[in-house]
Amino acid sequence: MTPALLLASRALIALVPTTEGVALAAVDDDVVVALDQLAVLAHFARRKDRVFLFDEAKPVLRWLLARGVDVARPLCRSTLERLAGQDVDETGQPLAPSLAVGQQRARDLIERLEARMARVEARGQRKVARLECLVLRAFAALEQRGLPIDKGRWQSIVDDERLTSGAARAHVLELAGPLLPRDLFGAADINLDADADVRELLSRATGKTLDDTRGGTLGALQHPLADAVLRFRESWKIVTTYGDALLAHVKDVDVDGVGRIRSTFVPLGASTGRVACRDPNLQNLPKDARFHACLRAPPGRSLVTADYGTCELRIVAELAEDPVFLAAFARGEDLHSTVATSMFGLPVSKTENPELRQRAKAINFGLVYGMGAGALSSSLGVDRATGEELLARYFRTFPRVRDYLEGSVDVALKRGYSETVLGRRLFYDDEKLAAPNARGDLSRIMKNMPIQGCSADMTKLAMVRVHERLLEETRGRAGLVNTVHDELVIECDDDDGAVVTGIVREEMEEAHRTLLKKVPPLVELHLGSTWLH
Repeated sequence: MTPALLLASRALIALVPTTEGVALAAVDDDVVVALDQLAVLAHFARRKDRVFLFDEAKPVLRWLLARGVDVARPLCRSTLERLAGQDVDETGQPLAPSLAVGQQRARDLIERLEARMARVEARGQRKVARLECLVLRAFAALEQRGLPIDKGRWQSIVDDERLTSGAARAHVLELAGPLLPRDLFGAADINLDADADVRELLSRATGKTLDDTRGGTLGALQHPLADAVLRFRESWKIVTTYGDALLAHVKDVDVDGVGRIRSTFVPLGASTGRVACRDPNLQNLPKDARFHACLRAPPGRSLVTADYGTCELRIVAELAEDPVFLAAFARGEDLHSTVATSMFGLPVSKTENPELRQRAKAINFGLVYGMGAGALSSSLGVDRATGEELLARYFRTFPRVRDYLEGSVDVALKRGYSETVLGRRLFYDDEKLAAPNARGDLSRIMKNMPIQGCSADMTKLAMVRVHERLLEETRGRAGLVNTVHDELVIECDDDDGAVVTGIVREEMEEAHRTLLKKVPPLVELHLGSTWLH
């Protein structure tokens, strides 16, 4: 059977690229498309009534994109197995070594699909599987495009920080003086990256025993030597994390000095459905404005930064159905001020009684992550008794929020899993559920998962919608270049900026309305030459 006939007559086709061509298989057929005949495949791949099954989809989708083949409806074996709770065998290699091997792999994919889908269905993950497979197309295009970066300017900042770290290290040695151990030649023998060395040095200097050398611990010492160590660490972290290791990934630098970083995104990077990123991690870039000024589009191009405002708190409002939260979002009010006013019975805003707003804000965001009184006390710099009283007051004021959070733990313990609005489930180990303190040990995760997982679902749905709409209306001139939690970054032509901003807003808002019915969406956008984060 010729490729065109196979593609025209089958709704589901397995696809495996090889070093010699592309192996295709349907239920009873298998054929080969030569590399110089990919136009036939490209014609059918972009149709939404054809589903292409892959072993490990994303690297193959990128391989195909580089050859002009854009697959609209991918189905991924490894994604299905993850959602079915199975161990996943990842080779990471998009190419089979020969046509014969490729054809056998394609036949195997078709033969085993029914069993995989049955497991996905049994775990209630059909909708999630559809979303996770569809979003692979957007991630493949994002990785293929890459994030624009001014390499020379970034390097200049790193070089400055290298000089700063050297001066900071010299200042530490100067302040430490005779407290430092010396080697045979009289040179200071200390590794400022080693916790044990720093802990011993500062214990000598302050006379206090330190349990750790985290930033908060050193800052609380209020000692010149501790402050100098912190300054060294801040600069040295920039050098080691964002210096040569990151810049080695910058490719295709143009005449204007703008290159591209092409990372690997892991759509199922966390148990909540959140995305991870590696080689390098573009979700953990420095917030320093100097660095973000380097993340700029080339001349004639712009970047659209779009994120869901107060996303997770809107999800809490929807799930808890708290009237104060719902009314505040419906009226477009600042939730933290509204919550503080309700808690303390005083007028609160960013300028009036701002310290009360800060307390309400710390609790609001802490609840999303299952924070207890101890963590709240630490974040606000108050004693534990004050933290406990603040939490008690909060829950007295907003009993529906309390009931929802505690109820999410009860439901998860009873069912054995937590679940998002879409139906994404996080299953818990039977042994952990049977443990005497299961509620205490798992409560933070059980409270957090439906909230953070819903945020992940919404952002991925927005990615699918934004990617498809931009393809249709800009013919590939605009596309995603990064995503961080509930934020999307899109690159476009300057002339398309207003149109692209409108598309992104509409599709992100529609993704929100698909999942959340009671709370209005808030999408915050910025159009400019750099990534505003």
